[in-house]
Amino acid sequence: MFDNYIIEIDDKAAGILVRTGRSFAFHALERTFAVLEGALFTDAVAAERAARKVRRKSGSSGLTVAFENVA
Repeated sequence: MFDNYIIEIDDKAAGILVRTGRSFAFHALERTFAVLEGALFTDAVAAERAARKVRRKSGSSGLTVAFENVA
């Protein structure tokens, strides 16, 4: 298992996951994903799911998306 991952959405880097103990911290690479900054995830799949949700919601009329740490 790796300690760091790059999360890509639609062939663009959305963020970097950095292992912090048993979880992974998300660090946004695009402003769209800033809402996930510092969020903790149990694995890369959970982080990718959250990033995809943010991408879908970002086209909505100013909707704010909030996430709880899942790790």
